[in-house]
Amino acid sequence: MVRVAFPLVMATSGHALRLFADRVMLSHFSEDAIGASMPAGLTCFTFMSFFIGMAGYTNTFVAQYTGAGERKRVGLAIWQGIWVALFGGVVVAAMGSFAEPIFRWMGHAPAIQVEQVKYFRILSKLSWAGIALSTVNSFWSGRGKTRVVMVIELSCAALNILMNYALIFGNFGLPRLGIVGAGLATGLSSVAGLAMAGVLLLRRDNRREFGTLPRHLFDAALLKRLLRFGFPNGLQFALDLIAFNLFIVFLGRLGKPVLVATNIAFALNALAFLPIIGLGMTASILVGQGIGARDIPLAQRAVRNTLGLALAYSVTIGTIFVVSPHTMLALFDHAGDAAEIKALPIAATSLRFITAYLLFDTLYVVYSHAIKGAGDTRFAMVAGTLLSWLTLVLPCYLIMRYRPRVWTMWSVFVLHVVIAGLVFAWRYRTGKWQSMRVIEE
Repeated sequence: MVRVAFPLVMATSGHALRLFADRVMLSHFSEDAIGASMPAGLTCFTFMSFFIGMAGYTNTFVAQYTGAGERKRVGLAIWQGIWVALFGGVVVAAMGSFAEPIFRWMGHAPAIQVEQVKYFRILSKLSWAGIALSTVNSFWSGRGKTRVVMVIELSCAALNILMNYALIFGNFGLPRLGIVGAGLATGLSSVAGLAMAGVLLLRRDNRREFGTLPRHLFDAALLKRLLRFGFPNGLQFALDLIAFNLFIVFLGRLGKPVLVATNIAFALNALAFLPIIGLGMTASILVGQGIGARDIPLAQRAVRNTLGLALAYSVTIGTIFVVSPHTMLALFDHAGDAAEIKALPIAATSLRFITAYLLFDTLYVVYSHAIKGAGDTRFAMVAGTLLSWLTLVLPCYLIMRYRPRVWTMWSVFVLHVVIAGLVFAWRYRTGKWQSMRVIEE
C-alpha cells in the first residue's frame, strides 16, 4: 500500500503545490487577482471534471485488467479514455465563449469579474491537456506503478511555478501578464506533462507488453463499457464541484474580504485535501486489482491500511491549522491591500472549520474511491449528488437569501461533510462492492 500510495500522495501534493503557488503569487500581484483566481479556476475545473471523471475511470479498467492478467487490454482501454478526453477538451474550450455571463451571474465585484473572465478563458482553451494527462497517467497508476505519475506531476509543478514567476510578474524579459500569466503557466505545464507521458506510454516495451499502440485505436464495445461506468463517476464529480463552487459564490457575495479569505483558506486546505485524494486513489487501485484477481481480502486490507494512513495525515494537518494558522497565513500577508488585511482573520477562523470536518472528509474520500474502484459508481453518483444539493447548496441558498451569515454557511458545510463521510462508510460496510466488476467476465 505504501509503495503505491507514497508516489500518488507526492503527485497530488505536486498538484496542490501548483494551486498553492498560483494563489500565493497572485496575492502578491493584486487583491483582485487572488479574489478571482479560485472561483474562475474552480469553474473551469468543474467543466473539466465531468470528462476527467469519465475518461479517468480508465484507471479502474487498467487496475482490474492487471489483476485479471489481461495485459493486452490495458493499452486499448487507455485509448478509449483518450478519445473521451479529447472530446471533453473541445467542449470545455467552447465554454470560454460564455465566460462573461457566467461570472456576471456570480455577482462578484466588477474588477474581479474582469480578472475571472481572463483566467477562465485561458484555462478552458488549454483544458484538453489536463484531461488527457489524467487519462494517460492511468496506464501507470492503475497498475500500481505510481512513481512515473509522481515524476510527471512534480515536473509539471516545478515548471508551473517557474512559469508563474516569469509570466505573472514579467521576469526573464517576458511581459507582465498577471492572472493571464498564471493561466498560461497552468495550461502549458499540463501540455508539457502530457508530452512526457505520451513518450513514455509509446515506448517499445509498453507497446509489446500492454498494446499501447494497437492496430485499431477505437473499440466500440470497450468504449461503451467505459461510458457505462465512467459516466456516473464523471457526473458525480462534476455535480459535487458545482455544489462546492456555489458555496464559494454564496460566500463571495458577502464582500471582497470574505471572498479573499475563502480563497486563502481553501488554498491551504488543498495541501490537506489533495494528498488524501492520492490515498483515496490508492484504495481505488488496490480494490480494482483485488476485484480483477478475485481476491477480496487483498482489497479489504488495502482499504484499512489506506484509511489509517489518511486519518493520521489529517490529524497532523488539522493540528497545524488549529495551533499555528498564522504561520501559514503569513505567506499571503503583505502591506497595502485593505481587503487582504481584513481577510486574514476570517481565513484563520475558516481554517478551524476546515479542521472540524477533515476526519470525515477522509472517510468520504477513501470509502468513495474504494467502492468506485469495484464499479459501484451509480450509488456514488446518486448519493453524492443528493448530499451535495440537499445538505449543502439548498441550506446555503436559503441562508444567503434570508439571513446571510458567514459562519452559519461554514457550519452547514461542516455538517454536509460529516454526513457524506458517514454515508459512504456505511455503503462500504454493506459489502455490495465485493460482487461488482467493470471488465468483461
